[in-house]
Amino acid sequence: MEETGDILKRFYDAVAKRDLSTARSYLSDDLLFIGLFETYRSADEYMVALSGLLSVTVRLDVKKIIAQGNDAAIFFELQTRAPAEGTVLVAEWHQFKNGKIARVESAFDGRPYEAMFGGKQ
Repeated sequence: MEETGDILKRFYDAVAKRDLSTARSYLSDDLLFIGLFETYRSADEYMVALSGLLSVTVRLDVKKIIAQGNDAAIFFELQTRAPAEGTVLVAEWHQFKNGKIARVESAFDGRPYEAMFGGKQ
């Protein structure tokens, strides 16, 4: 079985290259993404949101991936431009099922991104 950390690295490599079809291939169809502002209940719904985020992303710099069993955590620095200008450290906990990312919880300082989400929390 493939190491979850390797799968997560390939997912974020594809995201950084904006290769969304490859990135999507690493996600379970019934992905549950729990974020600071919104929750997405399918991989396709999440990919729409990710595409929007990438439209303002200047840089996504992976700092560390830690994996154990069916879990992996990633820490990356995300730099974005207006309307959500800022640089934040993002921490995400990924859970895997059948070799695909099935559940994600994301934590970061959301203040720079309130404008994108209408200030809802």
